[in-house]
Amino acid sequence: MAYQQSSQSKNQAIEQKWQTIWEKLNLYQAKDFNKRPKQYILIEFPYLSGDGLHVGHVRSYTALDALARKKRMQGYNVLYPIGWDAFGLPTENYAIKTGLHPREITKQNIKLFKRQLKSLGLSFDWSREINTSDPKYYKWTQWIFLQLFKKKLAYQAKIPINWCPKCKIGLANEEVISNKCERCGAEVLRREQKQWMLKITDYAERLLKDLEKVDYLDKIKTQQINWIGRSEGTNVKFKIAINNQQSTINNQHIE
Repeated sequence: MAYQQSSQSKNQAIEQKWQTIWEKLNLYQAKDFNKRPKQYILIEFPYLSGDGLHVGHVRSYTALDALARKKRMQGYNVLYPIGWDAFGLPTENYAIKTGLHPREITKQNIKLFKRQLKSLGLSFDWSREINTSDPKYYKWTQWIFLQLFKKKLAYQAKIPINWCPKCKIGLANEEVISNKCERCGAEVLRREQKQWMLKITDYAERLLKDLEKVDYLDKIKTQQINWIGRSEGTNVKFKIAINNQQSTINNQHIE
C-alpha cells in the first residue's frame, strides 16, 4: 500500500511538471496568419454545475482531443478552443438551491472545471477561453439577435408553454418531471404566452437538402431530419361568422 501511494505521488508530480511546461510553451495554441492548412475542432462547451465534470464530458472531449492531436501531427494549424456555457437553467437552479449569487457560482465552477480539464491533459487552446456570461462575449450574441430582428427573422408569438403557477415562470421540458415543477413540485399548467421566436421553418427545406452534403453518421442525419421536420400542405382560409374576419390554417390533408 505504501509503495502504491508513493508511486501515485510520483506520477502526479510528473503530470503536474509537464502540464506546467506545456502551458508555458503555449504548446496547443493555434497560430494566427499561419500558412499551414487550418482545422477547426469544436466541443460543446460544458454547462457549469457545482458537481463538476462527469464521465460523459471526458468521453467526448477525449475523442476529439485525439482527433486534434492527429491533425497537428499531420501538419494542420488546429484551433481547439474551450469555454463555459455559463447562462441558463443549470446555473439558475444551482443558485436557487444554494442561495449563492449566480456570478459567484460561475466563478467557483469555472475554477473547478478548469482544474479538472487541465488535470486530464487535454490539448485545448486556453488562450481562446470564453465565458458566455462575460459582457465582452454576449454583446455579440445580442448583436446577432438584433440582425435577425432587423431581417424579420426574430419575432414574437403566442405559443403554448409549461407554466408553474407557484414559481410564476415558464419551464423547459427538462424542468417538468411527471407533470410537476422540478423546483417546487407544483402541478404544471399549459398556457399561451408571448415568446421570442426565430423563423427557422423558412429554412427547413434547405437544411434538409444540405444534409446530403455533410459526412454525418446516418443516425445523426435521421435525428436532424426528425428535429427539422417537414410540413407540406395547403393554406385554407376560413371565414369567422362572429366578427367577419378570416383565419388561415395549414392543412396537410385537404381532401
